[in-house]
Amino acid sequence: MNTIPTAGYEVPDRYNRDLLHLMVRDAHTLYAYWEVSDRKRWLCSQHFECDWHVLPKILRVYDVTCIYFNGHNANSSFDIRTTPEANNWYIPNVHANATYMADLGTYTIHGQFVPLMRSNAAATPRDAKAAWGEPVVGAVEEVLEGKANGRIEPHFFENFNAYGNCTR
Repeated sequence: MNTIPTAGYEVPDRYNRDLLHLMVRDAHTLYAYWEVSDRKRWLCSQHFECDWHVLPKILRVYDVTCIYFNGHNANSSFDIRTTPEANNWYIPNVHANATYMADLGTYTIHGQFVPLMRSNAAATPRDAKAAWGEPVVGAVEEVLEGKANGRIEPHFFENFNAYGNCTR
């Protein structure tokens, strides 16, 4: 039996890429992990005229349930101040059966939030069983109202967003 040589290879701590990924842990908890490239760190340091490690790292979480999110029309949002060295965070106390997106950013000296990158959309599951006869996935409104006439118009969820898709 041949073995794969593993000596001399280490998994790097960073891949020097800009990414923010949001995942669902359970119906009331999300998990986010991120990496900020050296280039973006340098650009932020130059813009804010201070070291990257001094800037506050803020995770802004948006509830984007049932909307086509444009960055300003969230149902609600809240900020989490992370530790300077953090590259992941658990986000507790979110609602079940909802869709969330997150921005990683910082504050200006005037308290204005400046986003650096945006995550994908993550949909939390229900926290209770569906009632008898209740559809697990909602039906298209035109079909329920009898207005379909054999054709269904495209909805917001059929559009593409370069930042991340919101399908609920």
